[in-house]
Amino acid sequence: MPNEPLFASQQPATQLLLHSSLKYAQLTSMVVPPLYVLRTLVLRRKPFSIKGLMHTSIGGAAVGGVIGAGLGYGEQAVGRRLERIRSDASQIRTNDYSIISATLSALLIPALFLKRAPLPSLVLGGASIGLGVGVWARLGEKIGKGQGLRAEDVTGDVPGVGDAVKKV
Repeated sequence: MPNEPLFASQQPATQLLLHSSLKYAQLTSMVVPPLYVLRTLVLRRKPFSIKGLMHTSIGGAAVGGVIGAGLGYGEQAVGRRLERIRSDASQIRTNDYSIISATLSALLIPALFLKRAPLPSLVLGGASIGLGVGVWARLGEKIGKGQGLRAEDVTGDVPGVGDAVKKV
């Protein structure tokens, strides 16, 4: 991850923990907001609200980040895994898309829905949704270029999910 000097300046175990946390936050951000929308619009148990969507998105990304940090903390082969992460250009590009999208969403969502939820919820919820949107955009780009999709494009090289995908 040579284009991420702040990340690269950390200890190897910290780098792996941060990467694992980011990947799990991305995974939950890809899944939780659409599930919330489906649950409220299709099942109609609770009415749809922007505030509810933001809070659910924040919670999903936070839970994913904590789970990823926990799994990354227990990782043993830090050096080898970091080398695979650093050399995976697709993974770096996916992370870039995700972080750029999170930043843009953190700015755009509050501008659109300022009166519908508290500002901190809109900023954090927008960033949480943006993490997932960035990954979806990267997957869409790969499809548009005619490149095949693999499960590793979504899971990356993280403990737990990434290991299970590589064994298949």
